[in-house]
Amino acid sequence: MINPSNVIGRSLSDWLSYLEHQHPVTIDLGLTRIRQVAQLMSLDTMPMPVVTVAGTNGKGSTCRLIEQLLLAKGYSVGVYSSPHISDYRERVRINDKLLEADLFCQAFSDIEQARGNITLTYFEVSTLAALWLFKRQNLDYVILEVGLGGRLDATNIIDADVAVVTTIALDHENYLGHDLQQIGREKAGIFRAQGKAVIGDPSIVESVYQSAEQLGCQLLANGHQVHAQISNDGQSWCYQGLTHCYAQLPMPELPIDNAVAAFAVLDQLQITLSESQAKEQVAHWQLAGRMQLLQRDPIVYIDVAHNPQSAQYLATQLIRHPCQGNTFAVCAMLADKDNQGAVDALDGLFEQWFIAGLANDRGDNGDKLVSALYGKNYQRYANIHQAYEHALLVAKPIDRIIIFGSFVTVAEVLAIRGG
Repeated sequence: MINPSNVIGRSLSDWLSYLEHQHPVTIDLGLTRIRQVAQLMSLDTMPMPVVTVAGTNGKGSTCRLIEQLLLAKGYSVGVYSSPHISDYRERVRINDKLLEADLFCQAFSDIEQARGNITLTYFEVSTLAALWLFKRQNLDYVILEVGLGGRLDATNIIDADVAVVTTIALDHENYLGHDLQQIGREKAGIFRAQGKAVIGDPSIVESVYQSAEQLGCQLLANGHQVHAQISNDGQSWCYQGLTHCYAQLPMPELPIDNAVAAFAVLDQLQITLSESQAKEQVAHWQLAGRMQLLQRDPIVYIDVAHNPQSAQYLATQLIRHPCQGNTFAVCAMLADKDNQGAVDALDGLFEQWFIAGLANDRGDNGDKLVSALYGKNYQRYANIHQAYEHALLVAKPIDRIIIFGSFVTVAEVLAIRGG
């Protein structure tokens, strides 16, 4: 057990405020500083197998299904993911439960003492804290969700037993560049020589395959070594692996390619589920902020879709599940995202847009969305609260409201609704 007594008088909120201002920049890719501190704290290796998941979109939902599948087999599982939506403690799950705030405080205190004059970003400290917490639990497996990129992401100080790349698309171009092949190489930087690797998107850029080949990885790639076979009526599918197959799985609300990646991870770990276990976990596969139903009459969903690729998947879901009435968008995005590309991906699916600015350092005040919505029916509001409330006033019980654009957008709506 962890003894939460070694805390220097700070609450979790105090610690988080303190950590936000301890490094000159918010994002500082590179492993030198975090690796130094990790080695000082013996956090650069894990005593249990580790699955690391990178990609532009689909990381969180892939991690979630891997977690569910492992838990269904009776294993003890720790998951590190980001960003959180409502509560910082969401970043670390132990057997699908959140930890007490005091345990994070002790982790931060130990990191603070160990780092000396080495400055760390908020995400780097968060990553070290997760590793610190995992080492103090009796876990069978750890799942790490990469934050940004892969090769230089803080999570990459750990050598993964299975490394997963879900999808590659343009996002975070200021850090990863505008070339998809280069972005693919960056994200494939979590692969290890002769290590086990999984690729989730059957149409992924060639550089990811090249990276796996150059390293001699034991690769399971969707559309090559493993497959999803959808039934003729589109109501079920089967996973076809090298050694394991699961038939008549229910169609998920989350991307099927991410489910294939999760099952491929179990293949790489040589873990087999029963047919009933596989079906049950796919049927109950869900993740906060991903097509999450908030209410009915009118139907209200929240989704963190924030770039063209995730917006395109949102579009497919809306088309797949039409509603009786009109569909309205409540949207606020970050200024450094491709607002135009996201709007274009959803063209023709909304009767009206209710747009707002985000009170965030990276938030768009609404100007970029206004430009992207040229010629469309929209109303502009100062904040998400106003946009959401006006959408509710306009919507009839048979209508549908989709709230999306950012993790920040989703968090603000959940806060309005009291969690």
